[in-house]
Amino acid sequence: MTNARHSMVRWGLWCALVVALAAPPALAAAAKRQAVADAKPSIVVLGLEGDSRRRLGAQLESALRGTRHEARSLPEEPAVASRSEVEGTRGVEVGPASHTTTDPFLEVALDTGSGGTVGDAVAGPPLARLTLGGTTTWRSYCARPGVKSCGAYDRLPEDERLGDTVSYSSSVPYLGIFAELELLPLARNPSLLRGLGLVLGYQRGYASTNVTLVGDAGQSTTREVVATDSVLTAQAMYRYFFDMDGANPRSGYAGLRGGLRTRAFDVDESADSPLTGTHRVFAAVGLEVSMPLVDWARLEGAGQIFLSPRPGKSLGGGGSALDAELSDYGTSVSSFGWEAELGVAGDIWGPFGYSVRFRVSRFQDTFSGAGTKLGWDAGGVAAETYSSLHWGVTATY
Repeated sequence: MTNARHSMVRWGLWCALVVALAAPPALAAAAKRQAVADAKPSIVVLGLEGDSRRRLGAQLESALRGTRHEARSLPEEPAVASRSEVEGTRGVEVGPASHTTTDPFLEVALDTGSGGTVGDAVAGPPLARLTLGGTTTWRSYCARPGVKSCGAYDRLPEDERLGDTVSYSSSVPYLGIFAELELLPLARNPSLLRGLGLVLGYQRGYASTNVTLVGDAGQSTTREVVATDSVLTAQAMYRYFFDMDGANPRSGYAGLRGGLRTRAFDVDESADSPLTGTHRVFAAVGLEVSMPLVDWARLEGAGQIFLSPRPGKSLGGGGSALDAELSDYGTSVSSFGWEAELGVAGDIWGPFGYSVRFRVSRFQDTFSGAGTKLGWDAGGVAAETYSSLHWGVTATY
């Protein structure tokens, strides 16, 4: 009986020992599962009993919380971008001592095309240009019998200067007005046809001069003679446009023009003076060029040749005064003329600009046959020159 009791005690001690040895791993596994579930650290202290176990567990748990707090207070390591990320980022320079941006993050390109909304568009030739302004004109006229030029007659000895002569020269210039309209209806056409156009012009000046008449008895009479100077132009033109500067295009052109011209210097017939007038209707052809200098100025020049600008012709028909322009000096006439001009023009504000040109027009008439004037038995020569300054404002569309 005693042996049986001792055997049971020994088996109980062995069971307690097994439980004691197996308890720590099981309790550790359970604590780990609880930490994962609750996300809170817990410490299980084995091998101690009662208050000692609780005090040691509290101290360890407090130490663990302090360690976690220090870990959270440490600064985070900066993220280091890879080489490919650095090279793929435009405009940002990454280095060990600088993290600043050297280039703008965004780049904006301006649209400078013909339909762009930002920037200066390349301006094409205008559809129309109107010029309004004034003129300041000097006129000279001479007629000499039996010679080929007025200078040749004036160089003759005085006793050989026979026949009636006419001399006129403006001591002061006379003023006038002028208007010119240039039309290029195909200017927006991208083909070469955009240079086809038409030019219409009108000019009228008013001259007043004192003429002294000397009678047979030697008495003299001074009279004021009034005359008008009128010019009409209707010509076709063609212009070839080109750009002078690729960075800031400014258009220039070279062109041809040809068509109808008239010039009439009308003298008041009631004045009964020897001052002679002329009326001409003729064809003219010529060249013109415009070269940009700066944004607000361009150099312009032109020249024309007058084809048979004979006197005694008018758009309004003939008359005795017109017939006398030929019959006074001969029975037939051969005429030639030319014109040259040079000036500057430019834009001032928006569609408005300016134009200043100096123009010289020259006519020479060679007469043959007998005229009604004294000494014009074998014809002679007459020369007429207009020197004028044209100034005005322009408007383009």
